Amino acid sequence: MRKSLLTVASMLIGIVFVSGGCSASGAAWESFRIGKNVAKKDSYLKIWIDGHEAEQNKLKKAYFGYASFKVKETVSTKPTFKFDFIDPKKFGRITGTNIQVHQEFEGDYSHQPEFTIFPAKDDADHWMKPNTDYDLGHTGEQLKVLNFDKKEVEGIELRPGMEYLFVFCVSGDRSETVQILFSTK
Repeated sequence: MRKSLLTVASMLIGIVFVSGGCSASGAAWESFRIGKNVAKKDSYLKIWIDGHEAEQNKLKKAYFGYASFKVKETVSTKPTFKFDFIDPKKFGRITGTNIQVHQEFEGDYSHQPEFTIFPAKDDADHWMKPNTDYDLGHTGEQLKVLNFDKKEVEGIELRPGMEYLFVFCVSGDRSETVQILFSTK
């Protein structure tokens, strides 16, 4: 009887230690994953809209591995846009740039862009250049803008008091696409 009680008690203690070990190892792996996400460089771009730098939410990035960029300040309905490379060597040769502008729709963002901005000609002279301010309300001859109905317009004009999502893509030897969230005044 004593022997069976000792065996059952030993089994219960073993189960507790194994469970505790699994929880501890699970927590250790989760901590490792979060630490790896924080250390990982997932973007080599800096973005500014109306002169306000877009930043990532560090907690979301730590947990999910990626977080959209967000401009904390509200921006005008005809904003300016600027980007720069943190490390230009990471991109190699650039073959194109474009922006899609999505408007808030039913608690999410419309799948159809309100505006699409792309080079007027498919050559290096017309691609968006780093560290250059672009007036998206009046893009000039360098860029073309299509509206929601796929008609060419002079520039973008956003609705006041709305949430928007820019999807900016740099194509090349190593491409990068970033999402920038912001709201208008």
